[in-house]
This record gives sequence, C-alpha cells and structure tokens, in this order.
Amino acid sequence: MKIFNFSFLVLLYCYLTSSGATGKNLCTSANFQTVGRVVHGEARGESFTGQLAVAYTIVNRVNHGGYPNTLNKVVYQRYSGGYQYNTLSEPRHDRAWATSKANNDSTYRRAILAAKDALCGYRSDPTGCATDYCAYDPCSATRSNRYWDVYNKRKIGNHWFVCRSPK
Repeated sequence: MKIFNFSFLVLLYCYLTSSGATGKNLCTSANFQTVGRVVHGEARGESFTGQLAVAYTIVNRVNHGGYPNTLNKVVYQRYSGGYQYNTLSEPRHDRAWATSKANNDSTYRRAILAAKDALCGYRSDPTGCATDYCAYDPCSATRSNRYWDVYNKRKIGNHWFVCRSPK
C-alpha cells in the first residue's frame, strides 16, 4: 500500500510541475527558449521579479479568452505591422539574444529561469493576472478601452502591468 501511495504522489507531483501554472503543458524546453527570448529582450535589465512578470504575461494570455490559446500564437501574434512583444521586431535584440545564448551568460540564464518558473508554475505570478504591460503609464496597454476594462494595475520595476476583462 505504501508503494502505491508513494508512486501516486510522485506521478501527481510530475503532472503538476509539468503542467505549469496553466494546466496546459507549457513546461517544455522549447517553450523556455521562446519565452526566454521575450524576457531577454523586454526585461533584460529588470529585477528577477520584473522578468518573471513579463514571462507571466505570456502564460496569462494563453489562459485568457481574449488571446490565442497556444504559446506560439500568443508570442508571435502580430499587430500594427509588428509583434505584440516588440522585442521580436528588433534585429538588434535577436543578435543580443543569440550572443547571450552562445555565451550562456547571466542574462541568458536569468531569462531562461524566469521563463521556466512561469511556465512550470515554480514561482507565483507577481502580477496576479496581467496580460499587458508598458514601460510608461498611461499607454494603450494600460488603459481601458471600448473592449476591455483594466484592473489590478501595478508597477514592477520599470513596467506597468495590468489585468484585463472584457466589457
């Protein structure tokens, strides 16, 4: 009986930690790279909490009815000729990521750790539910509009994070 209970607990632990914060299987090496790239470009100079907050905006969008429901569709969603996550439209950010990754430097390792912690649910979401953020407030991402109400606005590092609900 004890072997069964132990085995069950191990399986439950593996399921919970591999499903991440979402119940969807986001906790994969490929996703760590994808989200790490965004974190590196958007929040490289931020505290670890600020980097984790950026990573969680992706997780929260995957789980939000107003955004695509897969990680790649969220990350690579286009708008106004560029990507939702502006860093992906910046060739110099691509080069900085490639250099950091090739050197396995601390900025690369921290971005990957923030991505992993958010995607696997190892650390809690410092934003509570944010899907959007901006380096200044107000901006279009931090204001309510005819489609969305903004709530739970908070500043983490140099970014303002907001949660959204449909009107």
